[in-house]
Amino acid sequence: MLKAALIVGIGSFIGGALRFLSVVWIEKKAQLDFPLAIFAVNVVGSFLIGVLSPGIERLSFGGNELFPLFLTAGMMGGFTTFSTFSLQTLKLAQSGSWGLAALNAIASVLCCLAAVFAGLRLGQLVFR
Repeated sequence: MLKAALIVGIGSFIGGALRFLSVVWIEKKAQLDFPLAIFAVNVVGSFLIGVLSPGIERLSFGGNELFPLFLTAGMMGGFTTFSTFSLQTLKLAQSGSWGLAALNAIASVLCCLAAVFAGLRLGQLVFR
């Protein structure tokens, strides 16, 4: 379990660093009011996890489950957690669980927005 957590952490570090570099580069190129950089990173991350997902088991060398963890939970999770959310929601929809897919999408967006709002309010109180 510790080895898996370390592998995910290393992948997250790489994915997070790639996200940072991508955002900085995009923001330099396109100076807009719209958060294009984060939007692009989320869309690209969702695309990449979609591309990797079908063949991820084949990418595990010699039955090693750590490489798929490194790529999905690690790199793509570090690059953007939106990719994992998108994959889970799509899999629910593809399995016919449209209600759960809709619930996941709506609840995730609303709860995350509410959590950010609550966190900002708390931060404003704590760090006055």
